[in-house]
Amino acid sequence: MVISRIKVAIFTTSRAEFGILYPLIKQMSVKGGIKPLLFVGGAHLVSECGKTINEITSYGINVQDIFDYLLNGDDSFSISKSFGIAVCELAHIFRDYAFDFVCVLGDRFELLAIVNNAIIFKKPIIHISGGEETTGVIDEQVRHMITKAAHLHFVSCKEYAENLMKMGEPAWRIINTGSLNVDNIVKQNRIPKKRLFEELNLDIRKPTILMTYHPGTLEYSISLEQQIMNIFEALELFDLQTVITAPNIEVDRNKIILCIKDVVRTNNNLHYFESLGFQKYHSLIPHCEFVIGNSSSGIVEVPYFKVPTVNIGDRQNGRIRHKSVIDTDYSVKSIRNGIKKALSANFRSSLKGMKFKFGDGHAAERMVEIIRKTDINQEFFRKQLVFK
Repeated sequence: MVISRIKVAIFTTSRAEFGILYPLIKQMSVKGGIKPLLFVGGAHLVSECGKTINEITSYGINVQDIFDYLLNGDDSFSISKSFGIAVCELAHIFRDYAFDFVCVLGDRFELLAIVNNAIIFKKPIIHISGGEETTGVIDEQVRHMITKAAHLHFVSCKEYAENLMKMGEPAWRIINTGSLNVDNIVKQNRIPKKRLFEELNLDIRKPTILMTYHPGTLEYSISLEQQIMNIFEALELFDLQTVITAPNIEVDRNKIILCIKDVVRTNNNLHYFESLGFQKYHSLIPHCEFVIGNSSSGIVEVPYFKVPTVNIGDRQNGRIRHKSVIDTDYSVKSIRNGIKKALSANFRSSLKGMKFKFGDGHAAERMVEIIRKTDINQEFFRKQLVFK
């Protein structure tokens, strides 16, 4: 007798998101009873973002279909219109493919287009990384909107599970699996330093740092261009080889890229990449003096390596912090002080015994087991608020 497998539609629109989802896709592929259907869109299809769909297929992962929706332009009108196109493109996928669950990760605006279709096509939604906080960016609103639509929540720590319960989600829908980011870090093969630095055209003798800076979409006190220039001015005091990766596709993304490219052209210490890919990214972190910017990876992933993070501004406000995270404001003075602390031998030594908060590298296994045991019945599918 042939036993039908549970089909889970997994959607990815950015390099960082796929890097996190990879261990889950892999675990589903090797574990009996579940079949992942991967749908790829957004920045993965854009040359200016590294066309990272090629990275996905290089791992031997089958792409079920694509959804292409991004317009040229990073202004609010273009992003909003792209969102509308995404809703339409995704409707074809929901019509043409049969699956039991829809799985989305995080808080990107595109996810609302996926969730919108899931609601209309009556597909139960699995949400990964709910309950987190980032009050300095629109992702905060997007994440909580997805929470109220989702039927099953996989969270990275106890505190985030408690946040979901405070939002009226019943405890039985929430599972603290730990973060998929950690699965990747623990289980992937890292590229040896010598080969990695050769591939990235870096000087293996120079102290190296990693920088990623995204638009702070709810920041009004200082211009985006000034934020970037303050970082570079702060770095001028230090002889550091800096690897810079491109920001997410968000409003005003191109302002950041133009500023970065303008400075990179005249500074041999700066190296710009559209995308490193998650294997190179994780392989590089242990060889860095610190990471700098406002990316969630500096809060969630980098602490695993006990490498300092200089976190600038309020994009990541609300997230749980490790001792390794040094928060600064946007001023040159504050950023320089943060860098000095990150380079301090005493501070770096203090991180050796730091306990990591976001899991143990087995999140994907837990998620797959929960999905296999979940019965899609009326109680599961009908969402209700829990009032305390």
